[in-house]
Amino acid sequence: ASLIFMSGFLVFIASILFTIARIFSIDVLLDVAFWASLPSTFGAILASFHLVRKFFILTRLWGILSGKTRSASSTDDRERIRQVRRVTFTQIILTTARLISALAAAVALPWSVAENGFGDQLSTNEDLPFWIALGAVGMAILSTLFFFFVEYRVRYNLDPKLGEYICESFREEIEQTYKTLELKQSNDVDTKQVQERENWEYTAREFLHQYRFDAVFAADRFGSILQYLQSGMEART
Repeated sequence: ASLIFMSGFLVFIASILFTIARIFSIDVLLDVAFWASLPSTFGAILASFHLVRKFFILTRLWGILSGKTRSASSTDDRERIRQVRRVTFTQIILTTARLISALAAAVALPWSVAENGFGDQLSTNEDLPFWIALGAVGMAILSTLFFFFVEYRVRYNLDPKLGEYICESFREEIEQTYKTLELKQSNDVDTKQVQERENWEYTAREFLHQYRFDAVFAADRFGSILQYLQSGMEART
């Protein structure tokens, strides 16, 4: 988080220097602003690391859901898990598009600096960084449009009880986690109800940390998973 803040701060300072230099034609500030554009590259690299990590989290979850689909006990359960898989797949596509945009920006930004500062010493096509940057911008725009489609069409129409269906498909793992935590957290001080509530809270944290459904759903659907777990996985009518 500190690296992201520092990168954003440097880009902000560079934009101010560049604006002042262009308005008042100050050559020294133009040179400083020219080199200060390099921090934008660090921001693109940091974004790439984040998106790569998210991509692997989503693909792992998608594979796990594939196994849950095959082992579902009924047709309705199988269809519900497939729905979750489809949403997960849209997030994989969105993350891939954003990753391509970030990687292209990470290549185009320093290459552009090199071309502008040392173009006479390079044998590469001087227009190539521009086309890479244009592709990065185009991919960013497409991923933004796709995000709105996923947010307001795909995820908006999900079943409100989706959290319950997801938890039921992972019931064996959740109950095993609960039993393990129950043995570790047992004491003679708190009442049984308090201990049970705390155990389910820790179980919810462990489950959501392991499977990371927060990378797939918006806050409302993700919250329904958390609520169902904290309620002890008692079916609602």
